[in-house]
Amino acid sequence: MNLSKSSYTKTHRKFMHLKEIEAFAKILCSKDKEDPWLFEHVQLVRKYAVELAKIENADVEVCEIAALLHDIGKCKGRENHHITGRNLAGKFLESMDIPEEKKKLILKCILKHRSRFSSEDDEIEVKVIQSAPCLGALFNERWQEHCRTTLPKEKLLEFYTVDALKRISLESARKIARPQLEILKEKLRIGSENKN
Repeated sequence: MNLSKSSYTKTHRKFMHLKEIEAFAKILCSKDKEDPWLFEHVQLVRKYAVELAKIENADVEVCEIAALLHDIGKCKGRENHHITGRNLAGKFLESMDIPEEKKKLILKCILKHRSRFSSEDDEIEVKVIQSAPCLGALFNERWQEHCRTTLPKEKLLEFYTVDALKRISLESARKIARPQLEILKEKLRIGSENKN
């Protein structure tokens, strides 16, 4: 592969930005008092945000950065963490060599990452970041085991059957979620049978 010097420099700079953003997010996620595995969730959200961005022809860089930063506001508590996260990310991104339009879109993704803020008018990158956290939770075995042991079976079954897909704004993400939801319902059924 023959990369020009400017192409190599640009790729290297982008890689270094991501490493710096990842380190920043990891530090802030470690301060969340309720979830010691928050950064594990963030990494899964990142994985699905990149995957969805490619499927949806969204800006992969915007989605990856927004995914890394979407829950950093939880370091100061859960309430309004989307607003706190946007503010913390805004200050952090000021020093980054990222075009202003991308920074604005990243911050909008963080602010609107909760599915209840979904709108048909949202940019595709916002919809990716609204869908990826639900996928991250569905595919996080540690989180699912916690839910199976702490939540009433009926409530969890309702989430797997109805609510989960409502929280996902992209059909491409629903396609990824559906088989996993069937697996989770089966684990819940088997767990119930084993208790009886």
